[in-house]
Amino acid sequence: MNQRLKTIDLARGASVFIMIIVHTLWMFATPDLQGSSLFGTVIHILGKGTASFLVAMGISMALSRRQAPWLLAKRGAQLLLLGYVMNAAKFWLPIEVFNTMPESFINAYGWQSPLNSEQLKFMLLTGDILQLAGVSLVLFAVLNIARWKTHWIATLAVAIALSSEFVRGSQFTLLPYVSDLFFANNYQVYFPVFPWISAILTGYVLGRIYQQKQKDEQYLYKVCAWLGGALLIVGAAWLAVDFKGQFGNFFHLNGGGISYLIGLNLCALALLQYLFANKSSGPITRALLYASKHVTALYVIQWVLICWLMGVFGYHTLTLWPTLYLMVLVSLLTFAVHKLYLQSKRTTIGVMQKTKRTA
Repeated sequence: MNQRLKTIDLARGASVFIMIIVHTLWMFATPDLQGSSLFGTVIHILGKGTASFLVAMGISMALSRRQAPWLLAKRGAQLLLLGYVMNAAKFWLPIEVFNTMPESFINAYGWQSPLNSEQLKFMLLTGDILQLAGVSLVLFAVLNIARWKTHWIATLAVAIALSSEFVRGSQFTLLPYVSDLFFANNYQVYFPVFPWISAILTGYVLGRIYQQKQKDEQYLYKVCAWLGGALLIVGAAWLAVDFKGQFGNFFHLNGGGISYLIGLNLCALALLQYLFANKSSGPITRALLYASKHVTALYVIQWVLICWLMGVFGYHTLTLWPTLYLMVLVSLLTFAVHKLYLQSKRTTIGVMQKTKRTA
């Protein structure tokens, strides 16, 4: 983001640390620890912060100078490719090359080793947050070509949220996988466009409002508080009437679920701004800002590490203290690997520049 909003950066940075501990819990902790303990409940609640990351993504997109449709489409294609490369590193390498993936993980899909080509293809095409981001950027490129006004984009966000339950599971006959990227009700795609792009669109609208109000941060977070409170009330009322239909499946939410999550996370952003954003500059703040700056790379690294480490620690095998230790270990390894990556990148660039000068 070229026009920095510290609170947004802090929230996005915090989401990196939260996703590491949530994913570690999901893949390593015993089912009892995940589902029948206060610890597991708290971690799962923290995992509901996905909407905060997506709202931050939308705000960042609105403030970015790279608004040309072809640049948005290019970045979207890059994220889609990166998502599938990550899937290959997560699944194909430990299954087909290293032969380290626990059989219990394979059994969780209802399969047995060795996997056939269709089963491997299913894993490689897993739709995660990177696929959602990639498709969303391509769609934003289309919106920019059409020069949509802010209130139209807000209307689109509401329309997608409200229509999600009615299009859930829809299929295009010739493009079933593309259908799943938009409307999935299965676990090949965890974050379908409907309804999750509503959170990104909400962030985009907020970013435009911030620009239209001469970059008045106080006004922006006041809107976050009021809009968040309204959505929280509407979402909570909706969930009270139909919790199972709206929030029963976290990854495939419907209108009530996504309204509640966006509202909750907008309120959290406003609270973060009020409590911390301009009052701290210590090591924790620096760590969060670093994580925010490198969120995509850190996301890929932590998932690959977690899937590789299942060959050492197993799948759904760890009790409380081993899980806590592993959360710390995965966090440290993720940032260490990223530091090594940056160092090797700088070294490579330096060698190339030196070679050019001497050529």
